[in-house]
Amino acid sequence: MVRELDELLKNYYLNKVYQVGPATLLLKFNMPGKPGRQLLAEAGRRVHLTRYVVEKPPRPPPFCQALRKHLLNARVKGVWQPNLERIIIFDFHSAKGEYKLAVELFAKGNILLLDGKGKILHALSTGKIGGRSLAKGETYVQPPSGATTIPTLESFMEFLKGFKGEVVKALTRSLGIGGIYAEEFLLRAGVEKSKDSREITPEEAERILGAASAFFSLLEKPQPCLYLDEEGRPVAVAPTPLERFKGLRFERFESLNEAVDEFYVRLEAERVKAEREKEIELQLEELRRIAGEQEASLKALKSEAERLRRIGEAIRANAGLLHQLQTTLKGMLEAGLSWRQVEAEVLKARQDGTPPLNLVLAVNPREKKVKVALEGLEFEVSPVKSIYQEASAYFDEAKRLRSKAASVEKALQETMEKLASIQPPPPSKAELKLERVREKEWYEKFRYSYTSEGLLIVAGRDASSNEALVKRYAKPTDLIFHSEAAGSPFTLLRVEGSASEASLRQAAQFTACYSRAWREGWSAVDVYYIRPEQLSKKAPSGQFLARGSFMVYGDRNYLHGVPLRLALAVRLEGEPRILAMAPEAAEAWASYAVEIAPGRIKARDLAEKAKRKMVELAPKEHRQALLKIPIERLSSLIPYGSGEIVRAFRGRAEKASP
Repeated sequence: MVRELDELLKNYYLNKVYQVGPATLLLKFNMPGKPGRQLLAEAGRRVHLTRYVVEKPPRPPPFCQALRKHLLNARVKGVWQPNLERIIIFDFHSAKGEYKLAVELFAKGNILLLDGKGKILHALSTGKIGGRSLAKGETYVQPPSGATTIPTLESFMEFLKGFKGEVVKALTRSLGIGGIYAEEFLLRAGVEKSKDSREITPEEAERILGAASAFFSLLEKPQPCLYLDEEGRPVAVAPTPLERFKGLRFERFESLNEAVDEFYVRLEAERVKAEREKEIELQLEELRRIAGEQEASLKALKSEAERLRRIGEAIRANAGLLHQLQTTLKGMLEAGLSWRQVEAEVLKARQDGTPPLNLVLAVNPREKKVKVALEGLEFEVSPVKSIYQEASAYFDEAKRLRSKAASVEKALQETMEKLASIQPPPPSKAELKLERVREKEWYEKFRYSYTSEGLLIVAGRDASSNEALVKRYAKPTDLIFHSEAAGSPFTLLRVEGSASEASLRQAAQFTACYSRAWREGWSAVDVYYIRPEQLSKKAPSGQFLARGSFMVYGDRNYLHGVPLRLALAVRLEGEPRILAMAPEAAEAWASYAVEIAPGRIKARDLAEKAKRKMVELAPKEHRQALLKIPIERLSSLIPYGSGEIVRAFRGRAEKASP
């Protein structure tokens, strides 16, 4: 790959830089009279030229801005690899000076911009990693693997005897190669990969080194290939055919760049296909469920309508007999009999078979009606209502149900048409846009927000996540917020140094809003904050701590009268970002926001009103982006499923483009 990139990019000029993923760069190169080239560099994973369209973000992150500042219009002097390290270094020359862009492809990887002397100007990931200090101003140091070239037999045997573990792991450490190639060398040498490295004989070690040397010589005349499984899905890509994939079908390519590019495009195609198939299957399942419910409802409506029609017919056909029954019942009531006494007379008449009271099955004193059995049907009649009115009422209800059944039948037909129309479209490469699937941050499985100063706020959703948040993610410098109101989450405020009063207040407000105080309709609640070390799962003797609960030791810092006010905030940044946050924070972060308070409006209705208010506030160029926001994204942020709107407002990010 390095050799190809050096040949294809040398003397090209870098004219555009994009950061298309958290760890992925898209670099565009040009040269007068030559075709343009674009390169994808993903830390820890890949570096290759691509021929496919890659979707670009609307705004560059800080690291991307730094690269643009130093490297735009710089010329590529060369591309090289230090020893056998999994690092690719691009040398650049510009009017501003000499630069190096180092892309590390081991572990999680990294991308670093160095000056001509090897000092770090900017890094994608900073900090102490693997004993190296990767921070601005530090001299760039390669990882201490020591892999430079194929070792001598003596030094290799010495290394194997001192390594505790399988020989395949020893080989990756000794040569600085990945597991696939370590297994390949061992397979070609006829050595079992799981064998203890200390048991390797000199003859076996010689065969391993010979296989490695022979393999490296093949790379002088590479035969790049893409391996596929039985269904045509990509499995691996290699610069030359591999023994370990001997049973798989493969395709050859002119260059390794083309093979790797195709590998990732097909991986993306498989991902898109799987997502589409899953989405379609969910649509089909939902439509089948709806159709089933509609069919059951239609059957029930038709059956009930027919029963009511038959009752109406039976009443009309037996009007004389039913009129006698009404007259008898009316006479008994006018004579002063109570409904309980009427019920006793009815029971006696049924036992004796005396008409017309023997038609009555039961007496309903509360409704002042009787249930009658006639022509195999059971229905209620009133002693005072006209028999023809009774029949008409049953006919009217039957007609209403038939009308409702017709509507359900029409809806069922539409559902069946939708079912028939859904076909899973095959993914087309032309449609695909290579963008790295966004890996969720750790805090996205919790409720999270930001203060007006950009400090991260993370709150538990339930007892289990409360416990995980405190035990797994809290750092000693963080602050933990909690309210003594029932159902309060534990909330983490990520603090590196100190937090301002505004940030403390906003974190407390976020905590208060997701406690049960919101459901109870309180206007304010007290919230306290502590350090993580003040929390313990160890309960006092004789007491038990439920899951998600902690004992608090030491002083608590109280914020009294924290108002229950929350903002549904939208920031227009490419795809709209939607968060719940303290109103004060929303004013700084959001493009548009709606402040809510405890209330009785259901979450979905409240979300629809909030969205409508934001659209009304927005200029024409922002409205389309706001209208596309799913109601569920807003309603899911509303505490305890209800609330009321206090106000709608524009934030400081209003001018952001959608």
